[in-house]
Amino acid sequence: MKPLTDTEKRAKEAALVRAAARVMSSRGPDSMTMDEVAREAGVAKGTLFLYFRKKEDLVQAVFAEMAGAFGGVLAELGSSPLEAGELFRALVTALLAHFDKKRDITGYSGGLPLSGPRREALRTRFASNMRLIADILARCSEEGFLKLEDPLFAASALFGLCRGSNTYARAAGRALPLGERARRVTEIFLRGAGRPE
Repeated sequence: MKPLTDTEKRAKEAALVRAAARVMSSRGPDSMTMDEVAREAGVAKGTLFLYFRKKEDLVQAVFAEMAGAFGGVLAELGSSPLEAGELFRALVTALLAHFDKKRDITGYSGGLPLSGPRREALRTRFASNMRLIADILARCSEEGFLKLEDPLFAASALFGLCRGSNTYARAAGRALPLGERARRVTEIFLRGAGRPE
């Protein structure tokens, strides 16, 4: 059998990450096994271990892929011509939709997996996304919609507020539509951010 080219190796790794994301979406990262991922990807378990030595490496790769894709959404939003109020609401909606799309993954009980050999790639993508959110909030502040002392801290708080709102459905036993959650998160954040009158 002829060895894979670098391009083929990257494609194989990407396919394994997509398979892991599908398993994680249905079972959650805590319950996912390497056997399940190998079956989902249609490869031998040994092939999976050639790319990912342990489950934590694979979980990191899934999180890094999600963070990279969401970074594209944030970059597009940041370059949009929306006025500050609309831009802020679009940011909240994008954050909530991101967490909704991968609810079982983003609700990972272990938190963001920032240890292991792939941690720097994940940490870099996560930090880049936080910077993109901070830049959007800074723009909203410059245009007079928000009054912020530290946009990066505000970005972290907004990120946490949106991520945490996903637990409402579990805790209250009912889900709210995306628009209603966006309205509530926006209201909570704006009152806390001291929106200028």
